[in-house]
Amino acid sequence: MTRSIEELITQLVREAPVLDAGVMDELGLALRAVRHPLAHSIARVLELVAEQLVDPGIALPPLAMACATLVDDRSDDRTLDAARYEIETLLPVPDPIIPASSLRRR
Repeated sequence: MTRSIEELITQLVREAPVLDAGVMDELGLALRAVRHPLAHSIARVLELVAEQLVDPGIALPPLAMACATLVDDRSDDRTLDAARYEIETLLPVPDPIIPASSLRRR
C-alpha cells in the first residue's frame, strides 16, 4: 500500500524530533513522482533535514504546510509558487567567495 504525501508528512511531524528514515525516503519518492517544482523543493529540503543540514524543528512546520498546499485541489499557480518560495528560503545559502582582487588596503 502506498501512503499519501499527507499521511507521510503527518507521521513525521507527529513523531518529531525522532525522524524515521524510511518514512522520509518514502515521502521523498512520493514528492518526486508529483513532477511539480514545489514538490521537488519540498523533497530537497527533506533531504537536507535527513542530512542534518536543516533543523527539523524549523523545517517540519513549513514542509507540512507546503505538502498540504501541494495536494490541495484548490491551490492555484500563485499559491503553489508562494509555497515554493517559502520552502526555498530554508535552503542553505553558500558562503560568498570574495576574490582577492577585490580587496583593497586602507
